[in-house]
Amino acid sequence: MKNLFLLFVGFIIVSCENNNEPGPTTIPFVPVTITPSLVGKGNLNGSEGVNQQNTIINNESDWNNLKNQIDLYYQLFGINYTEQYFEETIINFDNFTVIAIFDQVYPNRGHSIDITSIIEYENNIIITIENLLTGNQFSASSQPYHIVKIPKATKPIVFE
Repeated sequence: MKNLFLLFVGFIIVSCENNNEPGPTTIPFVPVTITPSLVGKGNLNGSEGVNQQNTIINNESDWNNLKNQIDLYYQLFGINYTEQYFEETIINFDNFTVIAIFDQVYPNRGHSIDITSIIEYENNIIITIENLLTGNQFSASSQPYHIVKIPKATKPIVFE
């Protein structure tokens, strides 16, 4: 019986895995710069009723509502603003997320709102917004906007 016990203990010792070997190392996440595709950039005149906002659009319904809100004002003048001034109006929301930035309405022209960087970090995506132009050109109201699309985002998006 003693021999059977020693044989059993020896078998267990031989079959145990060596846990002193280094395991797989964790590779730290490296931030990735996302290059957006331009959808539209310019200035509305401020009469369209678009509030100052930073918006994430993930579906066609919300996208169409935004386009319709802008176009409604210009239809009075026979203009389809989004068809005329946006680079694209049909977005595949299975593959893309739209980021739409609208600034305040200014009493004059020469202003801009600019998405200057989009960086994906381990836990979120940071979008940096700046006003690169703060001019005082003409005495006509303007509301700068910048709209881009990025590959479908699954992480939270934060605006700075």
